[in-house]
Amino acid sequence: MSQPTAFHQLGRFIFLFQHIEAALTELLVLLARADDETTRILVNELEYGKRVTTTDVMFAWFAELGPESAKTAKADFHKIMVELIELGKRRNDIIHSKYSRWINVEGVDGLIRQNSKLRTSKGKVIRELDEEELLPEAFEADCNRMSLSLMQMEDFRMKIIAWLDPE
Repeated sequence: MSQPTAFHQLGRFIFLFQHIEAALTELLVLLARADDETTRILVNELEYGKRVTTTDVMFAWFAELGPESAKTAKADFHKIMVELIELGKRRNDIIHSKYSRWINVEGVDGLIRQNSKLRTSKGKVIRELDEEELLPEAFEADCNRMSLSLMQMEDFRMKIIAWLDPE
């Protein structure tokens, strides 16, 4: 079987990020303890960053009202949410970039990612060009971070279910 290309890895990144968003929604639905469909409709109105912040706040509220083990888990849950914010920034960089095909000196097919942004500094608007050479393995660290976050969110989902129904 051939090695995945950078194009394949870019698709894998997007696919995993969709699972991050779905897992966040599942946590919010669980924490809301309300009509699932109504909660999903409301959650879908939130941009990603607000979805993460809302999940973090709802878990903190849930933990304060729950068993002691939930209270002590707040800091760990918050760390996951901070990581999800960072992954969201990376996702925005990846999604809102322009890509060109690139072949490195060893003949490996890759991508060049370019993203222009405007920054203000001392009252002046400055154009900033972010450029990154992406070989297939360049996506591994991001994909591994997302996979780990997904596993951690699933662990918390299972804990929340147990806290809600200790029987």
